Amino acid sequence: MRILLFGASGWVGTRLAEHLSTDHEVIGVVRSAPSSPVAFTPLEVPDWVRSPHTIAAALADRDLSVDATLAAVGGWYVDGPMLERGLESFDTDFDTYLRAHFSACTVAASLGVGTHLALNGVASIEACVGSGAISVFGAGQQMLIRVADAESETVDFRELTILAPLHGDGRNDLDGGVETIGIDVVAESVARILTLGTTEVLTRLTPPNAPQSAPSAPVQPAHPG
Repeated sequence: MRILLFGASGWVGTRLAEHLSTDHEVIGVVRSAPSSPVAFTPLEVPDWVRSPHTIAAALADRDLSVDATLAAVGGWYVDGPMLERGLESFDTDFDTYLRAHFSACTVAASLGVGTHLALNGVASIEACVGSGAISVFGAGQQMLIRVADAESETVDFRELTILAPLHGDGRNDLDGGVETIGIDVVAESVARILTLGTTEVLTRLTPPNAPQSAPSAPVQPAHPG
């Protein structure tokens, strides 16, 4: 399977590519060429978020087709209270998170892939102080995926919400014994959804011993990601 990965240069994206590339071919969308070796084939498209049609053109230039798309964009952001940060900061967060996911969905629809999978986090279901805009856009992302799936007759739009910090990601505050999830577990879930499919539009991934209905403990981000 050939997977088109959005957010390939991020902390999550690079590690997902390392795991997924053992069994699948990963094409990573990047704004600029990587400065070190990576586990994906870079597809350099500087302004794909605002011009998603350029993705199809870049793939055509390389005579490439893709079977599935995966959006691992966004991440923690910690600052002051959301309303106090002002409209300009809110708009910047919108560009980084929800607009990027909208553009990724647009690309999936235009390419006619089998499945588009978006990753989300615990902020989408918790009001995270200092990361309020991410909570708002994470919740909006869930509805974006649901609407896209309801409207599409050809593409399965799916979301995997990770309800705990990823193991090894130093950006998260793990004080108090917060459980973590390994990136290998995330990669296994991603591969399973993209290859086997699922009838559930929104699914959640929790630590092995945590209840399936909710996070086992509040998660507090540490710094921007």
